[in-house]
Amino acid sequence: MRTDILDFHEFYRTALGAATREFIGGRLAEAWGDGERLAIAGFGYANPYLELYPQAARRLVLSPGAQGVIRWPADGRNAASLVAEYYWPLPDASIDRLLIVHGLEESPDPQRLLREAWRVLANDGRLIIVASHRRGLWSMIDSTPFAAGRPYLKRQLNALLEGAMFRAERWSAALYFPPLRTRFLLRAARAWERAGARVWPGLSGVLMVDAAKNMMAPVGVIRSARGRVAKPALAAPQPARLNPAGRSGYTRGPQERG
Repeated sequence: MRTDILDFHEFYRTALGAATREFIGGRLAEAWGDGERLAIAGFGYANPYLELYPQAARRLVLSPGAQGVIRWPADGRNAASLVAEYYWPLPDASIDRLLIVHGLEESPDPQRLLREAWRVLANDGRLIIVASHRRGLWSMIDSTPFAAGRPYLKRQLNALLEGAMFRAERWSAALYFPPLRTRFLLRAARAWERAGARVWPGLSGVLMVDAAKNMMAPVGVIRSARGRVAKPALAAPQPARLNPAGRSGYTRGPQERG
């Protein structure tokens, strides 16, 4: 069961969520720059981070069906789609940069998910995964969405990438400050980040890996995406989800049933 889209949305509206976006976003900027003229997609809940790339040629939000989808961006043409977990409505090799955040930890089959990522990435494309770190406080304290699902160690994430025909190029980390919402800690968050990277680098809240496709691996094992293409869904008080039959559609909230 995936975290509800509204839980992510509300978290990133808090001061703690804003600090999270700042520190993870800083690492993304180091890796991808401003993304100018690139086709960039995000799977999971990458909405706050895709906002860092206004110069991109195209930005797409891919929301897994069990999570729900919310309109993005708030202004302008909607670029958010509800998609099946392993079958995305994108052509082969159509994306230059792919960001998976809040997407891997709760996936029923992470390797199958990464094989779909391999399919949609251009041959020279890059993938960044932001995953909860098993040794960090953020995966242990149930106050943020990073405590949901399965956290990872570096060696586990690397093995998963290799099994899906990716090659890790660069590792980084973020979120060394405790995931608490007290004003004092949030004011000191930048100092925590600087100290943590130097003093306890193995205790970050998230691991971040920048990976490339391993083009020497046999490509025949990649399953092509088939099935119904999910249409972009607009934001609503109750988000759209895939129904149990696997088709995109609106799922009523508890207050609407009866």
